[in-house]
Order: sequence, then structure tokens, then C-alpha cells
Amino acid sequence: MILVNFGSGPYPLAGWINVDLDPAGRPDVVADLSRTLPFADACADAIFSEDFVAQLEPDALRGFLSECRRMLKPEGTLRVLTPDLARFARLFLDEPATLVRFWTTAVGVPLPTGTAADVLNLGMKLAGRWQYDVETFSRVASSAGFDVAVSRYGESRHPAMRGIDLRKPDEAVSMYLECVPRGTVSES
Repeated sequence: MILVNFGSGPYPLAGWINVDLDPAGRPDVVADLSRTLPFADACADAIFSEDFVAQLEPDALRGFLSECRRMLKPEGTLRVLTPDLARFARLFLDEPATLVRFWTTAVGVPLPTGTAADVLNLGMKLAGRWQYDVETFSRVASSAGFDVAVSRYGESRHPAMRGIDLRKPDEAVSMYLECVPRGTVSES
């Protein structure tokens, strides 16, 4: 079974091919994920990526997802975790203290005044180039040949991806998405 972890950073997964641009995290493969990926067609059973896709604007995301689609076996699954812009905005408006708590316990970058506005500004500045909500991500993924389903923390249609998520829902604003090649039945 071939399992690939894109954007592994300092969190490699045992038994997976860990891929990252930065050699400091000691990935198995050093690669620029915004370019053609160094893998054969239909070679991967599962692909996982946590906290990477926010580095890509929609056109670049489409290219990355197209490469993942090319690499996946027909019955394969791509699991993506990324900040959920809609949840981030709702927390800012409705639960600012929760947003500040998430930031101070999980991110740790000092807040200038300790407010949710600090979190909103720093979050948008530091989280990546582009923030996605489910609808926007799904539209890009669809154009790359995927059907997308919202999943839950730690749960996956693919057994190898159950329990590997780093960001817990009560500590972060992540969304958990399962992408399957178009036309396959997905389970969440």
C-alpha cells in the first residue's frame, strides 16, 4: 500500500512517504508541491495533507489537486485538513474568547492587544496565501476531478487515515475533507 503525506513539515507519519519542500523536517522526498509531483500515475492508495493547501491560491490549488488526482488509484482517497474560513469568521463574530483561546494555546504567536481582532489579522497574515471554506475548496477540487465530502476529526473512509489528524476541532478552526476521484461513492 502506498500512502503519501504532502506538506509533512516536522510531523512525518510513520509508514507513509512524507513529502515537503523544507529538508529540515527530514522528509522522505523533498519536492515543491506547486509543481509536477515526482510520483507515477495511479500509484497512491491514500494521500494526506494537513495545513498545506492554504499556501496555494485557487489556480495553484487546482494544479496540486490535479496532480493528487493523477497519482491516486481509482479507489483512493485524498484527505485534506485546512483552516475553515467560515468557522474562523463565525468564531470571530460569535465566540471571540474561544478564538483567542485557540490562538494562545495552539498557535502561541503573541497577540498585540489580546483580542479576537488580533487573531483575525494575524491568522489571515500568517496562515497562508488563501483561506478556503468548504464551498470554495469543493469547487476547485471538482474542477480537478474530485468529489468532496466533509468528514469528522479522526474519521476517514480510508482505514490508514483514521486517527492521524493533528488539529482537534476544540483547539483549531480546521475543516476535514475527504476527496475521492469523481464518480466513486464516498463515505464520511
